[in-house]
Amino acid sequence: MSLFSSLDPVIDKVRSQIQRGFNQVRIRLLGTNNERLDFLMDSFYKLNPGQRNAVIGGLVGLVAVFLLGSLGLYYSRVTSLRDELDNGFEALHELSNLKGEYQTEDQRFNRLVDAVNRKTRGMKAKPYFEKVARDQNVNIEGLTESKASLSTENPLSEKMEEVKVDVRFPNISIPRLLTFMIELEKGNNLVRVQDLTIRGRYGTKLFFDAQGKFRGYSTEKSGG
Repeated sequence: MSLFSSLDPVIDKVRSQIQRGFNQVRIRLLGTNNERLDFLMDSFYKLNPGQRNAVIGGLVGLVAVFLLGSLGLYYSRVTSLRDELDNGFEALHELSNLKGEYQTEDQRFNRLVDAVNRKTRGMKAKPYFEKVARDQNVNIEGLTESKASLSTENPLSEKMEEVKVDVRFPNISIPRLLTFMIELEKGNNLVRVQDLTIRGRYGTKLFFDAQGKFRGYSTEKSGG
């Protein structure tokens, strides 16, 4: 169905409203039973020919003005309605496009959440860090784990939390510390180094005391 054919009911409604308005004007001018028209006709026939011609000319002018005004109002209303419908169809088309984009992004978002969930499901920081430390023959101390909510501006905040791990590395060499961090991140548990502080030890240039801060994610939100 074309746009203009869909306008037919609207156009008929406008035409009906104009017809009702015309009938109301006619009743006010001529009376319910045209009694005012009868009075005017009697008065008209009492006029001389010149006066009759003047009256007729005036009436023709009034009718012409009324018809032109009615037609102008009719077409302006129809044009306005067509413009509103065009804008409405454009808005619906844009909404349809936005809905498709939203569904695409929502699917990507859910895939991301699922990927994080698969990689972090059941992962506990302490056993994981201790295992990597044993494999790399690294001594770790004072490991603490905490969870924190993501920023409310982050769309992932309703699905997951940030996991923070602090750990000390006493008397460790730089190569061994770097190897530990590389192996930790290679574990595919989305654990990454956030901050690292290294301090020298008195009497040696080969070993250091280090403090590491690590960050990961968990879909197992605390308290919920």
